[in-house]
Amino acid sequence: MLEVDLNVPDIQVSELVTQTCATFGKVTSVRVHRTPSAFALVEMTTRDQTNELAACYGGSTFGTCALIHLQQKTS
Repeated sequence: MLEVDLNVPDIQVSELVTQTCATFGKVTSVRVHRTPSAFALVEMTTRDQTNELAACYGGSTFGTCALIHLQQKTS
């Protein structure tokens, strides 16, 4: 699970997720969803990068996409 400030607009959440996930490689796209619970669908350039990302944040993978659950960041 990735902690971010969920009180900001989706575009800002997307930018924060992109910056965080870029440590694993090139991020191709990020789509933020808030219902039924907050998550980001992060597309990386390779499956290896996707697998590392998902392993770090406990997410699931679908090809080069990782589904990462988002949680409200605490102070």
